[in-house]
Amino acid sequence: MLSFIFRLAVKFERQHGYWPNMLYLNPEQFRHWQGEFSRVEDFDQITRRLRMEIVISADALHPHVAWLPNRTHAIAS
Repeated sequence: MLSFIFRLAVKFERQHGYWPNMLYLNPEQFRHWQGEFSRVEDFDQITRRLRMEIVISADALHPHVAWLPNRTHAIAS
């Protein structure tokens, strides 16, 4: 899951010229991703390194990234 998320972020950066700051996952995807790490500290470190805020939404059918300059609009991929 981490490599998939990283590829999404890299693709977004290539298309838009900047790194995304939002990661959208549904609850099941989030639990699956968290389960890949044996320690909570490892998961926290990875999320900080990605420099993305994680948004958990039941509407997120597939993981996706976005960049929000402010909360009124987004550029999504």
